[in-house]
Amino acid sequence: MPLENLTVNRICLHEIYRRADDGGAVVPPSFATGLLNLPANAAGAFKSRVVAAFKGTAKCMEMLIRSSGPGSAFANGVALIAKSDADFVEHSRVFANDLASAQTSRGYPGGLVVVFDGTVGNPATSFFAVMKAELHDGFVKTADLQAQFLRDLFLSPKTKLYKIGIFITDGQQHDGDLPSGWAATVYDTGLSASSRDGAATYFYSSFLGLDIPENAAHNVKKFFEHTKEFIKISNVPEQEKVNLYNSLYSYLKLDRGANIQTSEFADTYMDDELGEAYQAHMQRQHFPQGVVPKDLSEVSGSLRLRKLRFPRSITLSGPPDAVRDLVEVEAVEGDDRGQWTRITIRGPIEGQQ
Repeated sequence: MPLENLTVNRICLHEIYRRADDGGAVVPPSFATGLLNLPANAAGAFKSRVVAAFKGTAKCMEMLIRSSGPGSAFANGVALIAKSDADFVEHSRVFANDLASAQTSRGYPGGLVVVFDGTVGNPATSFFAVMKAELHDGFVKTADLQAQFLRDLFLSPKTKLYKIGIFITDGQQHDGDLPSGWAATVYDTGLSASSRDGAATYFYSSFLGLDIPENAAHNVKKFFEHTKEFIKISNVPEQEKVNLYNSLYSYLKLDRGANIQTSEFADTYMDDELGEAYQAHMQRQHFPQGVVPKDLSEVSGSLRLRKLRFPRSITLSGPPDAVRDLVEVEAVEGDDRGQWTRITIRGPIEGQQ
């Protein structure tokens, strides 16, 4: 989502801290007393960092605005745009408080909460944004070709330690209630083209009140992952688990159907008792019970090979259809050190390394 013709009007910094211990009290943030005043070159560098973050699509995702009522990040940001400079500083503190509260674990580091607004596009429309920028250390070159060590750096050119949520209005009058006419996009280095679940949930969901939009490709990925999880934890013999894994790969990659459905998978590949447990598991994961279009774009890499792992880094792998048709796996009694596995491959050795 390229940000064309971006203008940043006001910026305010606050600092939040890592919790003292998991589940403990929030460490009170430190609040700025005024707007951030940057010289022209620094203001240009800040703008370029924001534009660069949203330049590509791999680390950005347009999201659904779930929370838009009083007290939500969205409502606070919309109100922020109309504030005077002094009130902007005061009102922006709510974002630091809310993000500190959303970080419920010591696993979430502290950092700077950067609240800013401005305009974007042509014709220009208003936006507000919230950035979490983590602090780091670094060296800078001095005039005499020495180096100076600096602490608490942020937004240096190579760092990826920041997340941004930006809310942009379309500038039109809308009859419906908010958030009509607004779009939200999140930049997060945890995102990738094949994994949308890498985004920090505490930031986009708990803090900003956003949801990842559902689509067919993402639902198929969730079906694949949640079904594998169910097979792994099921109280069935290992040989049956092998067959279920084979069935999952076949259902997604080899079956020519245009849709997938949990009930169909259960009815086709499981007995009644296991099928009921599986559907209950998928419902607990909030997976749709109806049909889902079979878009494999987010799981195509995972479906390329079927792998069986054994002790001491021994791995048997191959295309899912070949493993299904040519490999027979059977659990057998071993010695006193544990169970063994007998593998029968219907074919000769074609080469060794």
